[in-house]
Amino acid sequence: MSTRPDPNRIGGFEWTQRTKGLLTRRERLQLLGSVVTSQRDYFLHRLRRDRPSVTPRPGEREIRPPDTQFAREVEAAAAEQNPVILAHSYRSWIFGRALADVDGSDVDEELLFAGTLLHDHGIEAVVPGEDFTLRSARRATECAGSAELDEERTSRLADAITVHTTPGITIERDGALGYYIQNGALVDIAGNRTWDLSKGLIDDALARYDRHGFTRGLGGHFTAEAKAVRGGRFSMLRRCGFVHLMYMAPFDRESK
Repeated sequence: MSTRPDPNRIGGFEWTQRTKGLLTRRERLQLLGSVVTSQRDYFLHRLRRDRPSVTPRPGEREIRPPDTQFAREVEAAAAEQNPVILAHSYRSWIFGRALADVDGSDVDEELLFAGTLLHDHGIEAVVPGEDFTLRSARRATECAGSAELDEERTSRLADAITVHTTPGITIERDGALGYYIQNGALVDIAGNRTWDLSKGLIDDALARYDRHGFTRGLGGHFTAEAKAVRGGRFSMLRRCGFVHLMYMAPFDRESK
């Protein structure tokens, strides 16, 4: 059984609460190494023209929302988001769930649904000096409270949401939940790991939840957050060209 991630690591819930998302110089240098590695791997796949499989990947299955009170609370909260962020959240859930299946990873389906649908909930209402993931985690824990989830699962959910913007997270250190929230979102944002999924699954997700206006819309939110929390993770990622990567996603340019 995996141990609970350290909530005081970079991006952990306690770290984010304490620092409001501001990185020290040492932390920034540490994360820059992860950014370089991930961007190198991403461009290698793109240069090799790695594409989604034309047949379903082993482990892929039909993905449906959990039928629970908690899931219904989460969907109601997710509907508070603007249509662009809402559709991104659903696509992130499908992609994250599919990647976990393909990887053969055990992940809490309810918490993954909640984490992906609400991971960007706090990004619209910018608060200077406060990392947006804290507001996303707060809304998720409100849903957990309404559904009477136990404290341990609620804490895991909040931690996974705050850590999902940290470059270089791993299942071993950060838990499967945060890892697949991040990876599901990155499929949609930049086309990362599309080569590990099937074309049919991706096309179905895009048909169900349209990407129209997504890249421009999220890019605006990303930039606003980076300026609101100077010295935070989004500020660092923006300087590393992350917004430009959004426009390289291998999806229909008409949707951007």
